Amino acid sequence: MRNIDAKEFKKAMVESNIDSYLQLEEATGLNRSTLSSIVKGEQKPSYDTIGVLADALHLTYEELGRIFFTKELA
Repeated sequence: MRNIDAKEFKKAMVESNIDSYLQLEEATGLNRSTLSSIVKGEQKPSYDTIGVLADALHLTYEELGRIFFTKELA
């Protein structure tokens, strides 16, 4: 569907002391299958979902947008 910088997403998780999708699920209220689909690029995150993730990962919408809406990755 689209490219996501999964490496940067996981880095943001680590920097926020979130070690697993289970912890991210608990921090956001989003279920793991939804998180997995978003991270794999199979599902486009809604504006509200981006907000919840940005809060949990201590990122701005802009920073998270760069992770989720990357250009073609090499």
